[in-house]
Amino acid sequence: MVLPIESQLAGSILQSSNNWDLDVQKKLSEYKAPDYLMGPRGSLLQGDISREWFKWIVDQFVDKSFLNNTIHYYQVYSDVLLSVEHLVGNQKDDDDKKNIAKLISDVVFERIKFLNSEERRRKIISLSLKEDLLSIYGPKPRCWLTGLEFSSDALFNFTAKKIDKVSLKLPVYVDKYRPIGVNDRDLSIEIDHLYPFSYGGKDELDNYRLICGWANKVKSNHVTGYSTGTRVSGANKLYPNSFYYWVVRTIGLKRKCEVANCQRTIDNSELTVCSQLGNSKAITPVSMKVVCKKHDTRKNRYVPRNLSKEPFHI
Repeated sequence: MVLPIESQLAGSILQSSNNWDLDVQKKLSEYKAPDYLMGPRGSLLQGDISREWFKWIVDQFVDKSFLNNTIHYYQVYSDVLLSVEHLVGNQKDDDDKKNIAKLISDVVFERIKFLNSEERRRKIISLSLKEDLLSIYGPKPRCWLTGLEFSSDALFNFTAKKIDKVSLKLPVYVDKYRPIGVNDRDLSIEIDHLYPFSYGGKDELDNYRLICGWANKVKSNHVTGYSTGTRVSGANKLYPNSFYYWVVRTIGLKRKCEVANCQRTIDNSELTVCSQLGNSKAITPVSMKVVCKKHDTRKNRYVPRNLSKEPFHI
């Protein structure tokens, strides 16, 4: 249902009078945000909404009784079918409900098999595997989600024994919208699972990516921008976790500077975000525009690395 823009904006913006009103919430569910005000980020935002909703739909069918090593597919299917019949009722015929239950059961059973398997224990990353990854990334490896080029010291530490590791040189200033370099870990090389290990992602070379420590802790095992919390993390109190995840989510999906005719990509340049509406505008998941450092013209975005004594307020 598409209502006039005045009604949508008036009803959707948080208000003390209706934020916890169930009737208003039901009414909001009929609204559709106008695509023309979402700009180029509309498909990213809507795609993640759909991805998160389907994840929630599947998760509701996972029963704790499945978490044992003797569970069989037919047990999962029978249980899921009962739940589908309860949820769907007469909206679908029996054949449709069986097909829906089959599709959901396949996903649930694969997840349960992983949770019950020995594969839940992460493999130790060997030196030879690290060297294989470095050879794939070439002589100047970069973080696959930010484009950060790893320093020579970070490269040394990646394959060095713990006792031989060196301290990394930290920057004096960090980008407050993507504060890489607050500590050593931010600039270190880590191995990321492209498909999260906790969801059944394999400990295999094809599922590994080189990632900077900052992006790895922000990405964690999130698969959509709506699965992160909004609590500000750490003493620096810059942006909440969800903001930082949206930064890496947007950069990681676009993977190139969005300024016309710019050839810089995540494979050859460090990328960040600004607002597509101008340097003085707020940066939100809707307004984020991916830019390279050459086209990074926003003032006052770099702040002293040590912000713990006097937190920066946006």
